[in-house]
Amino acid sequence: MNLQLITLSGVKIDEPVYEVILPTTSGEIAVFPDHEPLVTVAKAGVIQVRRERQHSNEQMELYAISGGVIDINHAGIRVLVDEADHGDEQPDTHADRG
Repeated sequence: MNLQLITLSGVKIDEPVYEVILPTTSGEIAVFPDHEPLVTVAKAGVIQVRRERQHSNEQMELYAISGGVIDINHAGIRVLVDEADHGDEQPDTHADRG
């Protein structure tokens, strides 16, 4: 299935994945291929992405999101949020320290 993670600044992900765990207002949901269609609200939290079936939990990619809308259909998952930061990204710090 394909995952699209789209923010106000552009597309963060548009790639095939095996599993996605999403934070919703009703609790976390795990989405696998052939999931039933669903439109729901994403709450601020972490999206967990398993790219391949054989990947361990330690290999999952993490994205912090600000909340938004989730659309799951037979083509895949589309998550629309204001902001999303990859777990490996450093926060943008422009504070003057000198």
